[in-house]
Amino acid sequence: MRVMEWTLESIGPIEVEVVRSYIEEGIRAGREAVQSGLEKITLPEETLDKYVEVDDEAYEPGTSHVLSALLACADAPEGLTGDVLYGVLSFCYEGLLEREDLPTLSIEEEQQNARCVEVVRFQKRCIVEAVREAE
Repeated sequence: MRVMEWTLESIGPIEVEVVRSYIEEGIRAGREAVQSGLEKITLPEETLDKYVEVDDEAYEPGTSHVLSALLACADAPEGLTGDVLYGVLSFCYEGLLEREDLPTLSIEEEQQNARCVEVVRFQKRCIVEAVREAE
């Protein structure tokens, strides 16, 4: 949740109401799941059913990736496994990368981009903290 919330703050305001509301609902559900000690986000069936419709409206850079991160957390029958979390971190990174609008997509461009470097450092810190908390 920490990574998704940080990603949203970094992306900035989301203009499209239906996308913003969907993400806010998912973040609320995620906070509740964390507070309750659940291993995944539980979204109401009607919310899950609206995903494709909402994603079709997610034309702002990065927002479709955030929606995908939320769905990955909710569609995790075995809980938030390492594979699921890898996907969530990747979606969050890609969302911010898309927001940067780099002239070309290459590892070199990303390594020279301050935001991309910041995202990787933040995510690494979160992983280290999560490992420490789990020990």
